[in-house]
Amino acid sequence: MFILRFFRSIVLALCLCAFFCIPLRAEPVPRSINAIVALALDYSAELAALDKEATAQQLRAVQAGTLSNPTLELEGSTGTLTGSSESRNASIGINQELPLYGKLRLRRKALEREAEALHRKRDNTARLLKDEVATLALDYLLSDKRYELAVDMVKLNRELVAIAGERFKAGDIPELEFNLTKVELARAESRLLEVERVRSPLRVSLAVLTGLNEADIVLSDKLTTPLSALKTQDLVKQSLSLRPDLLALALEREKAETEHRLAKAEALANPTVGLFAQWQRNSVEVGGMSAINRDKLLGLRLSVPIPVFDRNTGGRAAARAFVDAADARRLALERTIVAEVETAISRLSLSERILALLEQGIIPQMTENLKLTQEAYRIGEVGILSVLDQQKKFFEVNETYLSALHARRVAFIKLETAAAINLEGGVQ
Repeated sequence: MFILRFFRSIVLALCLCAFFCIPLRAEPVPRSINAIVALALDYSAELAALDKEATAQQLRAVQAGTLSNPTLELEGSTGTLTGSSESRNASIGINQELPLYGKLRLRRKALEREAEALHRKRDNTARLLKDEVATLALDYLLSDKRYELAVDMVKLNRELVAIAGERFKAGDIPELEFNLTKVELARAESRLLEVERVRSPLRVSLAVLTGLNEADIVLSDKLTTPLSALKTQDLVKQSLSLRPDLLALALEREKAETEHRLAKAEALANPTVGLFAQWQRNSVEVGGMSAINRDKLLGLRLSVPIPVFDRNTGGRAAARAFVDAADARRLALERTIVAEVETAISRLSLSERILALLEQGIIPQMTENLKLTQEAYRIGEVGILSVLDQQKKFFEVNETYLSALHARRVAFIKLETAAAINLEGGVQ
């Protein structure tokens, strides 16, 4: 008996320990869209790779500006095999190629411009990633709001079913009318499931881009949009000075111009200067007598290729063509940027006008109409079809309102992306 009680005590103690030691999962912390975007930027492998590539290119630029290594020359000869055993020669020399006309400086500058262009491309990739993540987060936020609206509609239809049930029991309405309310409730519940089906892939996509768990994707933002007082001309001007893809093209143009100057310099050959020391031992015979001469020589050597066949004509023409191509791409991108900014401003203005119509007249009136119709049905002044019709219109108008809020916020994000500026303050 004592052993049984002891065993039960141990089991109870272990159960209590297990219960209190199990870590409770904390509730997910709501994050703003800006916080979600920051997580995606930090988590992006593409941005990390572009950073590494830019660093590697900068190191290549340093290497390109370094002189080539000198050449050591050793030479020795003997007359043993030709019958002149006393003849011996030995020499040592060092040769160095001297790049003139600023070739090293131009090579280094060209690679530095390429490294800077990679940094700007990295910034442009971050700009586009911010647009993608922010838009995806807004889609998920819209699905959240639609889910809340669907929940409200389920609640309204449940209340309607309860009212219709009371009236049916009292004999005020036929069974068909009561069944219609049940059908409408089932439709509202199916809409709720449909909204949840749409939310799931959006949540997965955000988790993939940010590295968070799906359960941690909870947004604290609303669909409202900050106001911006900047004018179209100001935004266009700022975008042309801040867009990282345009800055990257400008740097590529500088690189092409530098390579064109380098191609002209490459048409002129580099001289090679050498310093050598030579030791000679020769045997000289005069009148049957032989004498040994020993000489020590110290000298300079200069060699320069003669530009007869290769004057780098093709290289200079190709470099000039790259400069012209960079100018053409930059001009085309400037036109595209202006069009993107103006289109984004137009979309934002149109969405604001649509919202104004909904907020000032349609939404308040539809809400009031639904309340009046529900009350009228409660006291038996209108039929069920009038209530269902008003609920349908109320749902559709609120769906349109949520879509309009979402469209305005997306237009705001697209304008920030096109202008490469944070309209709430600061550069992207």
